[in-house]
Amino acid sequence: MIVFFLPDLRAGGAERVMLNLLLRYHYDFPEVKVSLLLFKKEGPLLGEVPQTIPIYELNTTGASKSVISFVSFCNKLKPNIVFSSLGASLTTSLAKPFIPNDTVIINRIGNTIGAEKLLFKNSIKRFLYIFANKIIAKMSDHVIFQCNYMAADYCKETKVTPKHFSIIYNPVKIDHVIDLASKEIAHRYTFVAVGRLNPQKDYKTLIQAAAILKQRKYEFSVAILGDGNLKADLQHQIEKANLQNEVFLLGHQANPYPYIKTASYLVSSSLYEGFSNVIIESLCLGTPVVATNCPGGNAEVINDGNNGWLCDIKDSEALANTMLNAMQNEVKDSKKDIMQKSRLIFSDDLIFAQYEIVIKKYLV
Repeated sequence: MIVFFLPDLRAGGAERVMLNLLLRYHYDFPEVKVSLLLFKKEGPLLGEVPQTIPIYELNTTGASKSVISFVSFCNKLKPNIVFSSLGASLTTSLAKPFIPNDTVIINRIGNTIGAEKLLFKNSIKRFLYIFANKIIAKMSDHVIFQCNYMAADYCKETKVTPKHFSIIYNPVKIDHVIDLASKEIAHRYTFVAVGRLNPQKDYKTLIQAAAILKQRKYEFSVAILGDGNLKADLQHQIEKANLQNEVFLLGHQANPYPYIKTASYLVSSSLYEGFSNVIIESLCLGTPVVATNCPGGNAEVINDGNNGWLCDIKDSEALANTMLNAMQNEVKDSKKDIMQKSRLIFSDDLIFAQYEIVIKKYLV
């Protein structure tokens, strides 16, 4: 049995990848029993889990507080493989000495830890964050990184090279995304940003860049799709800069793809990424990308001037100039070329085949 283990099923990139992998094994490999384990049985993606897949809940909060319940779960059900990500990765690693020896722990790293640690202003919390990842690196039977940058950064920060690891890009269910993107929407925008309203996405700098473009008398529009605890602050920033007719907070959209497809560009102002799902989805739809050259995988997939444009992080002037350049100069690749090249790299069939090689190694 393979248990896919996450804190919850919120609408995030890591959750989406894990859910798609769970569904693929459920439908394409019916001889393999799969189940889903969560700290809390909550999140908008729960509705996409068929009733034929068992969902278990630890009813816990936080990685360390979930260890005892997870150990009990493993000793009772004795899964062959536990495939975890995000906070659940630390839970599995802390629990490793206390679960059956033949239960394999595969952990998928969700972000670029060298950059993410900087969100912790407290040096003790920063130390504990890196120490937790050191535990994951040492205790996992196999670690999966989303791109080369993440793997190198992880080994550098933890000073540990996992005994077994793979680098596997995130997958895109291209036909499904294209179908969803065909839905009609009321408005199209010059730039569309997709992601949680949190510090990592640095929408503050994006709004500052929009203010610069408005001061220069350019016509444009920016739609930001996502919810989060910075919503009120960002709305205040928009109103203070008198950008109500240029920048729009549209909230979480269950189907963001029509917005991405009809936009001139996807824009990503992130301070760091792991491997951005929305960027590769945009490319698979043929929509070029304006993005920060932040720590993470952006520079591995955006060929500057061909399928998008890169700029410095946390620099509103640089972002404004890059957005202006994008409006005035088309990228070299046509939408069709961007789409076809991306399909050859990020197709879910190709990516999941790489996951299957890893899982098959341990499935006995």
